[in-house]
Amino acid sequence: MLRRLSFVASTLGLVAAVAGCEGGTESSGGTTGVFVDDAGALTCPDVPGTSPMVALGGWDGRAYCIDTIEVTNAQYAAWLETSPDTSGQRPDCAGNTTFVPAPGPPPKNDYPVVNVDFCDAVAFCAAFGKHLCGRITGGPTPYFGHDDPAQSQWFSACTHGGAMPFPYGSTYDPNACNGADAKYGAPLVAFVLPDCGGGSPGIVDMSGNVWEWEDACIPGDSGVPECRRRGGSFSSSAKYMGCDARSARPIDAAEDNTGFRCCAGGG
Repeated sequence: MLRRLSFVASTLGLVAAVAGCEGGTESSGGTTGVFVDDAGALTCPDVPGTSPMVALGGWDGRAYCIDTIEVTNAQYAAWLETSPDTSGQRPDCAGNTTFVPAPGPPPKNDYPVVNVDFCDAVAFCAAFGKHLCGRITGGPTPYFGHDDPAQSQWFSACTHGGAMPFPYGSTYDPNACNGADAKYGAPLVAFVLPDCGGGSPGIVDMSGNVWEWEDACIPGDSGVPECRRRGGSFSSSAKYMGCDARSARPIDAAEDNTGFRCCAGGG
């Protein structure tokens, strides 16, 4: 049972983040949340250089935090300027020798970063004391647990704990989010489409815009792990715009419709 006793968000800070960017994003953090249940209080980290986070109730008292928006070009470019070390990555990422996207460092703007592979996403989140969204009880999401709100942080956040199939409600709206039906044909900055909010207040673009890597991988036929992407992108049909939408790509795939967001806590 989802034990959600109380949620206290920094409402004024969140409104400022939304209103102050006029369709852009606030790239230095600043919005935090506190979730209180019988396991105690969870306060989301407020980390400069990363997206604001909101706190959500997990299952069995395991609250966690999730980025309100997808990681931006500006945030990723600033991290690259610190010359992050590629050594010491987790074993399945040991072959990842650069965090720089194939087209080069991204421009410093508020569009979601793309052309990053799974290991790039893992490393970025870890560098700021967060993690790529995975299992609510800690570690990677079971590969076939993608539609279980008791297991997947990403899915639970998108569905409001399993309550709805789309982050904004129970019925598909072709214009709510940035998918193929909306006909934008490219990523948008966060908060441009206010109806693409949910599954909890302050979170946007969990449907469409860009696919988001999830920490859920399985051995591939060629020996290269296959990892989950969630939520669809600007080029996705209605079939891939629900919270249960998922895709798989090789761990080293970097594409122009794929980015990520980070989580914290859980476990």
